[in-house]
Amino acid sequence: MKNKIIKLRGFLKRNKIFFEVLAATALTITSIFVSFKANNISERQMEIMESENTPRIEIQRTQLFIDSTKTHQVSKWLVFNNNSKISNFEIEKQVSFLNVNKKDDKEITIPIIEYLNPLGKLSSQNEGLIYQFDNIYSFQDESATRQELLDYGDVNVRSFIEISYHDVLGRKKGIKYFQVSPLIQEILKDEWDSINEDWSSKSNDAIYLKYIEKNIQQIKNYYTKDLKKINSK
Repeated sequence: MKNKIIKLRGFLKRNKIFFEVLAATALTITSIFVSFKANNISERQMEIMESENTPRIEIQRTQLFIDSTKTHQVSKWLVFNNNSKISNFEIEKQVSFLNVNKKDDKEITIPIIEYLNPLGKLSSQNEGLIYQFDNIYSFQDESATRQELLDYGDVNVRSFIEISYHDVLGRKKGIKYFQVSPLIQEILKDEWDSINEDWSSKSNDAIYLKYIEKNIQQIKNYYTKDLKKINSK
């Protein structure tokens, strides 16, 4: 037994450096593993924090009567923030088109100037209902235009907005894009850029809805031009 202990002691002395290196390697691997796990937890915590502090914007539309006889209506949009807190909310830009879907399956699209009234009411809250805006100057003119064009086709207005805000983390301004008429949905920047480009390319023909008679004549001229193109083929 004594001889075995002496042999073992000799073996350990001869391989002292080996065991020291092995122990150091094990400690290094352990520290790397712990550090990796800690970094993963930290990244996950950051993702959770960012998700918890990312505003979720929702837009709803309602119709209201603006007179006691209930003959004049206005479309009103309500902007809600359902997550985190934001500040400095505003509508940066609006883009709108008058669409006439003609009975011959052709479509006329004309840019509209100032369809929406972006100078809305900013809430004192930064969560829940945060902003309201309307088209009080356009609703009746849109209805009258639609009535005048019944023989030409269906009429609707497509309207889009670019919004901005600052979030609770104090990061740079957040930007989002929405279609608000006739559908309400968030859109991507690429689609917004394409819509902007389309509006700009047709801007020479842009109209104010309040000039109803002039607009009707302009739309009828479009219709006549299209018929001439079809008949010339």
